[in-house]
Amino acid sequence: MPGSLHSEQRPWIALNMAMTADGKVSGPRERRASIDAKTSMQHMSEFGSPRDHARLLRIRASMDGVICGRHTIESGAIDLGPGPGKYIKLRKKNGLSPYNRRIIVSASGQVDLQCRVFQEDFSPILIATTETGKAACEKPFSTMPWIKIHSFGDSQIDWGKLTCWLKKHWNIHRMVLEGGGMLNDGFFRHSLVDEIFLTICPVLFGGKSNATISDGVGIPNLSDATRFRCVEHKCIQGEMFLRYLAVKTD
Repeated sequence: MPGSLHSEQRPWIALNMAMTADGKVSGPRERRASIDAKTSMQHMSEFGSPRDHARLLRIRASMDGVICGRHTIESGAIDLGPGPGKYIKLRKKNGLSPYNRRIIVSASGQVDLQCRVFQEDFSPILIATTETGKAACEKPFSTMPWIKIHSFGDSQIDWGKLTCWLKKHWNIHRMVLEGGGMLNDGFFRHSLVDEIFLTICPVLFGGKSNATISDGVGIPNLSDATRFRCVEHKCIQGEMFLRYLAVKTD
């Protein structure tokens, strides 16, 4: 089976991302009229179409959990929820609970309490961090009972430990990973991505500092890279919608 852990030990993990034609998932930094009015990167959802956003919600409607890094939730008004009522109905049709569980990864434990996701208590939130990070974020969230904090390593996230814990303790059998590039890198390096939903948008950002689907450490050798095969592809009004499955290895 794909992945460094047997599928029975961890959830099925799908990555869903939108990117520009030159492979970027975030763009130029812009000033925002947010609660703290800080400068942040243009998030991928801002250059994807409404059709791409609807695809994101359909994917979430087939998943027990949604996982992302802290920079993703800080990039806009994101709650990681199922969306409008029709997607809640779709979740029920798929045999799932009305609301997916939400997992936010921050090794440092530094997260912005003003993010929208923390203001919405419709489903539990797990902040996956390290022992070092746990000390930094336990007190700020002590008055929010729907938010749990758990460490998965001393100073770095143990990806295998995290994914196995989610299945065993949170009953997550299927999970969608929604970036950013640094978080995706950890999952790719440990061969934990089973499926990729990718939207290629007809726009170019350029710039070496703009994020890609997988940043960070990367794979040292081509022979160590997880192989994928394209199983679906369609072009609608200039956007390419692709789906890949990891190639099974012995």
